[in-house]
Amino acid sequence: MITLSTKEAMKTYFEMRREATDKGLDFLWKTPVTNKDLIIYEGEIDDEGYISWIPVEMTVTQDFKKLEDELNIKLHPSIVEYFNSYWFADLDGFFKDYYICLEAVLPDAEMVSFRESVKGYKKNHEDCLEKVPIGIEGNGLLVVIENSSGIVQLEDYERGTFSNIACNIGELIRNLKLKK
Repeated sequence: MITLSTKEAMKTYFEMRREATDKGLDFLWKTPVTNKDLIIYEGEIDDEGYISWIPVEMTVTQDFKKLEDELNIKLHPSIVEYFNSYWFADLDGFFKDYYICLEAVLPDAEMVSFRESVKGYKKNHEDCLEKVPIGIEGNGLLVVIENSSGIVQLEDYERGTFSNIACNIGELIRNLKLKK
């Protein structure tokens, strides 16, 4: 089995998304405007307040040291790679029987949203960060990465259970489908 890096998996995913758009699913590249000046935006804002976006490969590397020091944790390398590969508005799709929506990485906002999500998760888990939230599943389960191994899991917070769904974030992204 060939293992792609998270960045390579993201590139493949965005190519698949572009192919689907070329077949008429142009809504896949529309997003509500959050900041008029983002480099991922393309074209004009439509009547509903949406604009087209494109993934933009990052040319800078975000330093996670301050966040890691603040949270007293060393993040799994796949998490750091995820947030240092592309800027994008949406990364979602079907994986097995699940609809998965992963954290957006927007210029100038990537760390703010992630920091708040992780801080809230840590607070709700007795100050423990064995898992790191990276998205949400369609029925409200959290998508988390086991920080020691990089394994992707679904967390049912109410039941206190975790189920493995992918060996790593690259495998999850590589296998996302736009239709069930």
